[in-house]
Amino acid sequence: MDSSKVSNVDPHTLLNFNEVGNTYLKEILEELRSSKQQIGFGHPPKPRYIYTNRQYPDCLWYFWDGENKRHEPILFNALTGIIEKLETEEKEYKGKRNLKINLHIKAERNYVIESGTETMFSKGLLYTLSRLPVEKFKQPITIAVEPGDTAQVSFCRIYNPVTGQSVYASYTEPVDWQNVIARATSKINTAHGRVEPRVQIPQTA
Repeated sequence: MDSSKVSNVDPHTLLNFNEVGNTYLKEILEELRSSKQQIGFGHPPKPRYIYTNRQYPDCLWYFWDGENKRHEPILFNALTGIIEKLETEEKEYKGKRNLKINLHIKAERNYVIESGTETMFSKGLLYTLSRLPVEKFKQPITIAVEPGDTAQVSFCRIYNPVTGQSVYASYTEPVDWQNVIARATSKINTAHGRVEPRVQIPQTA
């Protein structure tokens, strides 16, 4: 670069350029801090699915390694994070269609707890979530899996991770589970600012 051109540059222009550059770098750093986005090496951004049942004696819930067709035990019984979304999905299992719930949780990475809607674990989870106030879904929640009285049953219990207080809403059958799922989903969506479409009710004469 021609040094004579540099010497002819107004020093105020160089100062302004440096100020703009520093401001831009500060904005980038501030955005990374506010989003808590991890940089460098880490896990892929896709969520990892968590499953729970009692078919494996070494764990209460696990990851599934589809490539090697084997389970990966999760040694801890509790997961703490912010619940971001609740969805239902139909899947085929052993030739039958089953309705599953997918509970999306943001922790040190993204997880999805997938469980059949007919299990005791899902029923306890869904009913308790449907009873929590909206504000609770803006804060971390601890979800724990606990062994039941028989070798086939798992229960769910929810904790406040700060106080350690257990939250459990008991229910008596029959329960309208579609309504329970809708109520829990609505509260989660409201907590995260997702506006649900309004249902237009036709006016009768």
